[in-house]
Amino acid sequence: MNISIIGGDLRIIRLAQMYAKEKNNVYTYGLEKYFKENVQDNIIICEDLQEAIDKSNIIISGMPFSKDKINVNTPYSEEKIKLEELKDKLLGKIFIAGGIPKDFYNEQIKNIDLLENEKLTILNAIPTVEGTIKIAIDEREETIHESNVLICGFGRIGKILCDKFGCLGANIYCAARKELDLAWIREKRYIPLTYNEIKEYAHKIDILINTVPTMVIDKEKLECFNKNVLLIDVASNPGGIDKDYAGSIGIKVITALGIPGKEMPLTAAKYIKEVIDSYNQKLL
Repeated sequence: MNISIIGGDLRIIRLAQMYAKEKNNVYTYGLEKYFKENVQDNIIICEDLQEAIDKSNIIISGMPFSKDKINVNTPYSEEKIKLEELKDKLLGKIFIAGGIPKDFYNEQIKNIDLLENEKLTILNAIPTVEGTIKIAIDEREETIHESNVLICGFGRIGKILCDKFGCLGANIYCAARKELDLAWIREKRYIPLTYNEIKEYAHKIDILINTVPTMVIDKEKLECFNKNVLLIDVASNPGGIDKDYAGSIGIKVITALGIPGKEMPLTAAKYIKEVIDSYNQKLL
């Protein structure tokens, strides 16, 4: 089978290597910084975008597909690949990526957005959580055990964060908006908080992890935390912490976007491949 891969981060590189190891021909563009130094059988570096697209009916790109909504995400290339240019060349192809903009959709392109796949979203939460734990350990001089950890949001990632930090012996506080979520937090024997109640408990918190992509930790709340608290924001942009104000009052904030691709790219690639292969069985 021929597969073309356009741009992407380290997890997409690992994905390319997996397909190549299975004796597929993998045509790449926008990944030359890596593959010129790490040559592998069945991985071909294409000279231009058109060549890469012409070689295969299946075109894969990164997660996220684009960070600026103008260019393809290509951290392993000097090339700037315009979304509009790519779209014009994809007619009649199957295109797979994460976070495909709505204006990229065309009835002549079979778009598959990986970020809309529920299975992958759940699986992707696992390396996100483990990477967050790694950050919390690396950035502090104290154990997770007996630390007070506040998790904002009780969605997929929030639930797993509560569980894993709880298993490490942390005292878990979890903030949520919905009454049903607060009830489940209570049932799990964590301490449920509304977002208005955060100010009352902030002085106790050693680590705060935000999973909510809207502002939930504003200036007023930040004033209530101790200066040695560690804030980790894993939510997609713009995040949920006023990072500029936190920095101005001496509180450390770690913005941890794309943890699976940075910290656990091989596991993340395995999950992506599992989902793509299930699509391919239906489409090919």
